[in-house]
Amino acid sequence: MRARLFIVVFLALASLSPAIVGQESRGDANLFRLNGQQWTRVEGWGIRVAVQSNGDPWVINSGSEIWRFVNGQFQKQPGEAKDIAVGGDNSVWIIGTDGNVYRWNQNNWDRVEGNGVAISVDQQGAAWVVNAQNQIYRWVNNQFVMQNGEAKDIGAGANVWIIGTDNGVYQLQGTSWRPLGGSGVRISAGAPNTAWVVNDAGQIFRWQNGMFEMMSGRAEDIAANATGQVWMVGARGGGGFRGAGPRRPSSR
Repeated sequence: MRARLFIVVFLALASLSPAIVGQESRGDANLFRLNGQQWTRVEGWGIRVAVQSNGDPWVINSGSEIWRFVNGQFQKQPGEAKDIAVGGDNSVWIIGTDGNVYRWNQNNWDRVEGNGVAISVDQQGAAWVVNAQNQIYRWVNNQFVMQNGEAKDIGAGANVWIIGTDNGVYQLQGTSWRPLGGSGVRISAGAPNTAWVVNDAGQIFRWQNGMFEMMSGRAEDIAANATGQVWMVGARGGGGFRGAGPRRPSSR
């Protein structure tokens, strides 16, 4: 669960609550939580988002800072990252600004042998990583093992999904990747057999019941968990609700 698929550049003012203190930079976008079919604005900004099993997010802002939502407010965490993911077991993994992979130990980040540009974590807590060469790796028996296929982004949960190097959307079936007839730039695994996709226009689609359904809003990144709780970072420069009219993912 992704990781993937964007929080706030907070001012470190001790006298004010982290939930309300913030300064949006041009590199950040607004943060939203899905309530039914509608997006609710949450005070915060960023570029990447991941969701715990209880629905609380972890977010990376444009300054590479890491923020965690705790008891209704954001708290800054140690370290810096380019991408972040939370597994079904609530294990948290990041791609650091140095490109290396790290795992959260409840206080700080432990370096794990491996590197990448995108990361997701499945229901069992195993990380899936895409590196700069578009190769796919899965964490197996305390090491990364190369998998079949090539990708630009990955979303792992009960099922595993990728954005291929052709920008097509694929689902892992056995050891092969099944094309789903859509395209995107960011992807997150949600409830079983459900994926959330953001395309190059920032439009949001949900794969469910064998088809893509267009959702409201515009996004930079999106993240879901296995119970269907979804957060997004809205399109930069206009929150979550700007852009051209509907355009379905192109067929592949």
